[in-house]
Amino acid sequence: MKAIATLTTKLPLQKELLELLKNSVLLHSVYVLSIFKEKKKQNVYLSPQGTTSKKEIIYTLLIITHKPISKSQGNFMDDLYNKMQQRCKVFAIMYTLSKVKKRLNYGDDFLSKVIFNTSCIYKEDDSLSKFSNYGLHFHPYIYKRIQETWKGRMERAEYLLTILNTIEPKEDSTSRLAIMHYALEQVCIALLYVFWEFKPQHYSLPYLLHLCSHFSQLPQTIFPKETYGLHRIHYMLCNAHHIMRFKVQNEFSNLDTDKAYNRCERFYDEAKAIGETHLEHLKKLHSSSQKSNT
Repeated sequence: MKAIATLTTKLPLQKELLELLKNSVLLHSVYVLSIFKEKKKQNVYLSPQGTTSKKEIIYTLLIITHKPISKSQGNFMDDLYNKMQQRCKVFAIMYTLSKVKKRLNYGDDFLSKVIFNTSCIYKEDDSLSKFSNYGLHFHPYIYKRIQETWKGRMERAEYLLTILNTIEPKEDSTSRLAIMHYALEQVCIALLYVFWEFKPQHYSLPYLLHLCSHFSQLPQTIFPKETYGLHRIHYMLCNAHHIMRFKVQNEFSNLDTDKAYNRCERFYDEAKAIGETHLEHLKKLHSSSQKSNT
């Protein structure tokens, strides 16, 4: 079956990326949530001196396949990055075609927004177009579900951060960082459901923070990586759960964990503020929808 092109503007490395996807999975369609171009420059002052620069394209894609992938999503994204010779990084949201049809038929606002309101760079057929008239769903029941999910996730994150206040500084610093890691994970999942009504299937913290950066600058503001110290904090929080599994000796000091905790606490507080504000907006939308139908 011949693929249907729907995007008139060619994106960077689009052809190479699509060919790789077609060779990796039974591909149905690909939708672009975002594209970001990043340029990295390195100056070498030790002989032989020189300057090197690297351009990297960062895609966020909804990838719909006919069958589930045979490896973990993290490994799948890493393989794409390596096979693209580290020129293109893909943050993938993955669904099978059968699951997408089922969710659209039932009502899935996240998938509806992506499939019918973003650029499609490849699709095998028009089998999803019949769902385009379903529209978004507004109802007090839906708002209640969003509110309950938000409350449950944020309360869990708050509990984890509160635990850290009861732990003596002499306790294992890696354990403290691992608790922070899982607290941040809960905050990100809460934000994604409030803003997108999206439940991720992959839970890597860099992945979750990246998705949250589509509707908030909090990840870049609170966890930047411009300096060695800031990059170190980001690394600690993203990898603490792995370090705790595989290493016995602490790599980080109590000062390191204190700095990380301060940023986690700030992230929680500011995420709560923007989440509550957006909830108020959603409450008006969902309640006004019911009034208009009565």
